[in-house]
Amino acid sequence: MTTPPVTTEPRHTADVVLARLERLGRLDWSEARTRLAGTTCAWADLDGFHVAPATALPEAAPHATHLWAWDASRSLRLRIDGSQALVAALQLGQDGGEQVRVQARPGTPWAEDDQQVGPLAPEAHALAFELLELSGPAPATFVRASAP
Repeated sequence: MTTPPVTTEPRHTADVVLARLERLGRLDWSEARTRLAGTTCAWADLDGFHVAPATALPEAAPHATHLWAWDASRSLRLRIDGSQALVAALQLGQDGGEQVRVQARPGTPWAEDDQQVGPLAPEAHALAFELLELSGPAPATFVRASAP
């Protein structure tokens, strides 16, 4: 076995982009689901990692800590707390509202044989994920994906 060379180069470099951040606040799950209309969603719960359209979300909040959603113009991040969710939306390159700098970098779901989140659906590896990271006093990561 050989040891990989030590490097100070980052594994993935990030592009800095401007975006508009909108804090939607703490919403009941039914209201949060309404805000996700037209998006694709990703979350990990006791049944594994899921990628599905918002129309396929469960009626009750999933047993997950976070849910990420995206469409062509926005990315949403939900921090799920029981029957409520703390919701924020990010729109890249949008004027108006609170302008923030976002570090955009490639992301991947867990490895196919990783059992931390249960079985992974094939959809998890059929997409190219991008992490949109806000730094500062309230760091947060948004996720969006597209076909590779």
